Amino acid sequence: MLPSHANAQDADRTHVAIAALLVGLAAFLLYGATLLPGVDFGDTGSLKTTAGSRAITPREGYPLYFAIGGAFDAAARATGSDPAHALNLASAAEAAGALALFVMVGVELTGSILAATAAAMLFAVSYTFWSQAIIAEVYALHALLLLLSLWLLLRWSRGPTIGRLAAFFAAFAIGFGNHLSMILLAPGYALFLLLSAPHGWRSMLRPRILGLALSIAALGAAQYLWNLHTLWTLPQPPASLVEALRTFWFDVTKSDWRDTMVLTVPDSMVSDHRAMYWFDLRQQFGAIVPLLAVAGVAALSLENWKRALMLVLLYGVNVAFAFNYNVGDAHVFYLPSHLFVALSAAPAIAAARRIGRLGGPAFALMLALYAGSRAVHDFPALDRSGDHRPLDALRAITAGLDDRTGIFLVDMNWQNANGLSYYTRAIRPEIAVARLRDVLLYAPALIADNLAIGRRVVLTERARQDLVDSYGPLIDVRPDGNPPPTLTAVVDALPRRARYALCLLKPSRDFAADPDDLTRAIERLSGGRRSSLPAGDYVALAGLAGEPPIAVAASNRPFATQVQLDGIPIEIRMESWLAADTIRRMGFGHVIVNRRHTLIVERGVSFVAFDRDGTPFQTGYWANLFEREQRYVVAPQP
Repeated sequence: MLPSHANAQDADRTHVAIAALLVGLAAFLLYGATLLPGVDFGDTGSLKTTAGSRAITPREGYPLYFAIGGAFDAAARATGSDPAHALNLASAAEAAGALALFVMVGVELTGSILAATAAAMLFAVSYTFWSQAIIAEVYALHALLLLLSLWLLLRWSRGPTIGRLAAFFAAFAIGFGNHLSMILLAPGYALFLLLSAPHGWRSMLRPRILGLALSIAALGAAQYLWNLHTLWTLPQPPASLVEALRTFWFDVTKSDWRDTMVLTVPDSMVSDHRAMYWFDLRQQFGAIVPLLAVAGVAALSLENWKRALMLVLLYGVNVAFAFNYNVGDAHVFYLPSHLFVALSAAPAIAAARRIGRLGGPAFALMLALYAGSRAVHDFPALDRSGDHRPLDALRAITAGLDDRTGIFLVDMNWQNANGLSYYTRAIRPEIAVARLRDVLLYAPALIADNLAIGRRVVLTERARQDLVDSYGPLIDVRPDGNPPPTLTAVVDALPRRARYALCLLKPSRDFAADPDDLTRAIERLSGGRRSSLPAGDYVALAGLAGEPPIAVAASNRPFATQVQLDGIPIEIRMESWLAADTIRRMGFGHVIVNRRHTLIVERGVSFVAFDRDGTPFQTGYWANLFEREQRYVVAPQP
């Protein structure tokens, strides 16, 4: 039999604390070793731009995250460090804290430190959690607050007191200051409270308990007074409190997104989403752990069916929400469900005590070794410690610009724009930058005034197009310098028999690959033996420049393939689901050479040439966020 939940007290508290501390420390070292060194695009860039600001709008939300991030931002500035790196480090620390709490929750469920530790190791190296623990994102902190509230709830059920109940309410309420998806825990938590109330479910509805819950909920909601107050600091403040509250609610709950994204998965995509979820689950744990989790829930239900039911409900609600959330990064919304899968494995390991004295420790060791093997396998793919691509791209697009010599008018993909916002705020504040759409109505006057005082007016490709569409020949726009190299030009510069990998993934809707450039490049890479690639959403080509390709792989589903190039082991891994993924912070795939992370594969065209050690000496991206962009400049009027 599993130990009674009351027997969680039998596990020496000192040993539990030591195990939790060691797991958290080991995780922090792992995440620190693979931490993204600086800025990134997308939401991560936006979070880094906002952290440290005194004004947080309702649209930006996350007051607790920004309060913690602001402390890391201030520490970084005080020490002269990069605030972006500090925000990434904050995620690593929050993830480490979450894993320490995971051990404590596992012990509460099973009474077994070994089972809890092994399950925590499994979650620590799960693909999505690891990827979010090394960048500035809200999900590591969400896992920490989820586990804290769950641990406090389990402690209350073991020794129900009003103080423990208040502590649980407080942790749950505070969690809403980081992410509103805490609400997805409410059905499981509420049912467990009603079922576990020592004086029957009606006792949880007494005025004293309801008053306590509402009071603590109000205190938790007070975190958002920061966001609400910011409305009155804007150029057009609300006319009344009612208008402010209406605007606040619309923005903080993302009502416009919710109407178009929640429960909007078309019927034709349901089977694809099912396939995507199974792919996602295997990406985290392999095929065996979900079965182990089912066994764990069954074992826990024999000991305490109320706890088992709560875990099932917590898992089910989070999966159902993510399954029906029609966004470009749905995989991160499955993350809480991954936590419950890993947590459910702990009771299965603890149940192995039934087969003998060494059964539990032996199975815990096996699970820990399995987690270790997955860490070794995924380490090269998830190691972003050398990923300077976003910073390199931002340096290239802003090269030679400052507010003394010119202004930079931009219209960019929103993910790149968020990265540029951080870059021009924290790293290059001397760059005068503005969104073209914000100044489009008076752009001719702005341009004329700047040209008159000798300042250049520089534009991105999309800004140039917007300007030409609006004003036509009235403004003379010309390329600023030579165009970025094509894929063909990069291939032509390679030495013969250079090792390379070329990946073509179906581009997202706002990008398009140049088919002629791709055809010419393939012909030259293959020594004229090929002129096209096979059909498929995922395509990979690897070989030696000037010779027939050694490996050609294509599929409409993600795959992994291994090949030897001149005696060097190469692994190409496609690790995304293109029908659902438009955003993948860890990349859509990877090229691993000699256990070295040689190329992060993006949608569109990704290319790398590398030496025997897997060190890239030529890397290029086209039709994606990392494509080198042509800049333009407005020519002075004669």
